[in-house]
Amino acid sequence: MQKARGEQIAQAVDNLLGEALGQLYVKKYFTENARKRALDLVNNLQQAFATRITRLDWMSDSTKQKAKEKLFAITKKIGYPDKWRDYTKVHIERSKYFENVVSAANNNYQHQLQKLGKPVDRSEWFTTPSTVTAYYNPAANEIVFPAAILQPPYFDEAADDALNYGGIGMVIGHEMTHAFDDQGAQFDKDGNVTNWWTKDDFTRFKAKTQQVVDLYNTFTVLDSLHVKGALTLGENTADIGGLAIAYDAFKLTPQGHDTTTFDGFTPGQRFCISTARIWRVKMKDAFMRYWINNNPHSPPMWRVNGPLMNLPYFYLEFHIQAGDKMYLGEQDRIKIW
Repeated sequence: MQKARGEQIAQAVDNLLGEALGQLYVKKYFTENARKRALDLVNNLQQAFATRITRLDWMSDSTKQKAKEKLFAITKKIGYPDKWRDYTKVHIERSKYFENVVSAANNNYQHQLQKLGKPVDRSEWFTTPSTVTAYYNPAANEIVFPAAILQPPYFDEAADDALNYGGIGMVIGHEMTHAFDDQGAQFDKDGNVTNWWTKDDFTRFKAKTQQVVDLYNTFTVLDSLHVKGALTLGENTADIGGLAIAYDAFKLTPQGHDTTTFDGFTPGQRFCISTARIWRVKMKDAFMRYWINNNPHSPPMWRVNGPLMNLPYFYLEFHIQAGDKMYLGEQDRIKIW
């Protein structure tokens, strides 16, 4: 079905003049203080991840050192670029849509040509600040969080740490973990495809990722339709690791050590509820069947329940016992990162 004209035009502006639109978006919706708080959150997750790597019982010290080097070499792009694109050569007239598109497209083409023969600009963004997305780029070893995803329910400058760490914190941890999932683990800290693992460590890593495949294969979506564990392996690994890292980072905050309830929930419970809240999605059964066969992410329900079932603190926060629907025995809970 064709999108409404307003949506088409908004998309055209974002595609052709993305950083110009981004400046307006940031000015209206994303303060400098929000950017600082988001960066502090990312830094806390990085520290928590490093601690978790140090404590791993399946990885050798030499590989741990390489992993931490890669972790701290990650470039963090938060909100918007430090340097905005120049669009002064784009000629816009209010009554000439086609000519405006041609002018903007030509400017983008020239922008690409100017890169020839020059070093890679690692500060360049490949998404716009007004796009709701987040990603890890293994070839550049960078994580990117545009201003548009640093909004409720993922992140709220006015919210407490429990909500922000359970929301955007999980997403940030997810993207960090992509640096060490079944694919990201094949790139080094500079983004080169190279093996930085010992043979035994990588064998143990592969065995642990097989646990993820096996567990997610058991999750039912519709009737006899199950999640495809192999297809969704990388994203599930990132979800499980990302949530655990986010929780550890939350415990580094003052609220993480507090027990004061809000709306009847403890900070730890609010963390878990916030994680569930960011994945609230409705979809038709037909689309769900399409999703299962084509999307490398698990359906939203299992992006919540799967990681939480493997988070030890979830059992403590909500007093989960054997026989409860989301109970996994301790020996079955997955811990890779």
